[in-house]
Amino acid sequence: MSRRSLVSLVALALAASACGGSDDESADTTTAPATTEPTDVTDTTEATDTTVPATTTAPETTTAPETTTAPETTAAPETTAPATTVAEQPFTPVGEGEYEVGVQTITLDDDPERPLTVDVWFPLDAATDVSTLAPVQYTMIPGVYYESPVAFTATPDALSADGPFPLVVYSHGSGGLRYIHSAYTEALASHGYVVAAPDHTGNTAIERIAGGGADPAVISFNRPNDVRRVIDAMTDPADPSAGPAAAGVDAEQVVVTGHSFGGFTTIAMATGFSNELGEFPVDERVDAIIPLAPAVSSNAFSDEALATIDVPMMVVVGSDDITTPVDPNVTRLWDNATLSSPSYRVELVAGEHQSFTDLCAYQDEVPNLPDIPEIVIDTIETMGAEGCSDDDMDPARVAELLDTYVLAFLDEVLADGPSVLEATGTPPDDVVFDAR
Repeated sequence: MSRRSLVSLVALALAASACGGSDDESADTTTAPATTEPTDVTDTTEATDTTVPATTTAPETTTAPETTTAPETTAAPETTAPATTVAEQPFTPVGEGEYEVGVQTITLDDDPERPLTVDVWFPLDAATDVSTLAPVQYTMIPGVYYESPVAFTATPDALSADGPFPLVVYSHGSGGLRYIHSAYTEALASHGYVVAAPDHTGNTAIERIAGGGADPAVISFNRPNDVRRVIDAMTDPADPSAGPAAAGVDAEQVVVTGHSFGGFTTIAMATGFSNELGEFPVDERVDAIIPLAPAVSSNAFSDEALATIDVPMMVVVGSDDITTPVDPNVTRLWDNATLSSPSYRVELVAGEHQSFTDLCAYQDEVPNLPDIPEIVIDTIETMGAEGCSDDDMDPARVAELLDTYVLAFLDEVLADGPSVLEATGTPPDDVVFDAR
């Protein structure tokens, strides 16, 4: 693939090389086997080693999420879902979005001690001549970037006049980056959403490379507060940083989505979260949540906390995920969040943890580049084993299914559209689907 530049691939690969094992934030000893790896907050695409010390572990509902690798006997379920009435029509994948996509990077400095770098994707006005715009370069540090094949660097004055548009906030995994799944955020924007994704300061790949990063308890408390700050800015046309884009946002339609530790962040917006640093209350502005391969431990969320989720939810996971296995993570969420309606559980057969990032694109490109140290190639190959192997779901198919189901869900809950099943048809053989 041509979208990745050499420098970004090397930098992101080095970030992955710092990865510490499982994506745990705090181990749930009631589910983890004795041989579980150290409890850290590592997303195997986005490296961070932030083991939660026992002394910082708060009561069961107040710690950061677990992503404990389950034993084989509790691994991802077989491809048999609970009985669900399905539409009697063929599965219909979503088409391309009608909008070209603009991207702007802003800085939220409402907290001078902890500014947030945020990428904002938005639908471009039809009158915009994209041939005059430069492809967006997602920049890690000066000179380290990759270039999008479909999105363009633009300012919000080019935002489509068709709005206001719903706001979707994306939360990256531990040790990740705001644009780690740009194929997903770009797709949402092309279908008429303004998407904002912060770098979670203190928990990014860049800080990991530099040997930094915040304490796990601090990270866990900061994450939902980061999302709150993004919503504040993106729904306030008077905000000095986000105002021009916020003018095109429908403040009454807000959705949060995120991967892995970002899945924890997503859920926390609907349940609230607290630890020794303070309490984060439920953000009542959030109309729906979409956790992707989420980290859901009983240390982070009690069953009672999950039972308070009363907004629509779609949880998407790979059936073969071994970093945040379906059981216990998605199983606990689905079994307890019974007030959520409509609520959907989508399992991608042979999907894995890295199926919800752009890692496979890096793996495709690196071996073809000159002068790449063997350790970099080896690292990406190792990380890519969980999502980019021959027996894993093809990345293009993952994108097709994810975009189809998420966009149908958003249309249903925000625009009074048909149910997900009515919109998409009978689930294909490579999807395990449940609805309530």
